[in-house]
Amino acid sequence: MKKFLTFLLVGVMLFTITGGVFAEGLNNSAKDFSEKSFKLGKAQFKIKERKNMRFEAMKEFKDEMHKINELRVERLSLRMQIIEKHDAILDLYIEARENGNIEELKEAREVRKQIGEINNEIKDLLEQIKIERKAFREDAKNNDFDSAREHINKIIELKINVNDKISKKIGLLDEIIDILS
Repeated sequence: MKKFLTFLLVGVMLFTITGGVFAEGLNNSAKDFSEKSFKLGKAQFKIKERKNMRFEAMKEFKDEMHKINELRVERLSLRMQIIEKHDAILDLYIEARENGNIEELKEAREVRKQIGEINNEIKDLLEQIKIERKAFREDAKNNDFDSAREHINKIIELKINVNDKISKKIGLLDEIIDILS
């Protein structure tokens, strides 16, 4: 019974849809659309123009983009070192807890506070990079390459600072490893 009712409803829906399509025939707007040749509007030209502007910006800032990519690779390798050190610290922390080395754990906690401060500084620098990147894109979009160059150089400077902070963090993690060893 349910299947019959379902098929009946589907049949009625198909009948009403096809009846509605063929009831009036072609209306005026459909005739106009079918008789006119389809023209490309100005939107196509604007898209090409935008692509050309983007290409010009890429040509203009090619060296800076390569430098940013190098800094990104360096940052990722530093992050890998941090992960390895965190893994070693985890093992040492468990061992220190089991052995009851309270003094070593307190010293390590003090160093971790310094790491927290560095993390906050890195977070602020990354936020500044985000703002500068947005300003760079806006200036490059508006063909203001001089201002865009200032922004991209600021981005490079900030990324160098981030990598320096991460290196300091690695040094502090090494210090924690020495304390817990």
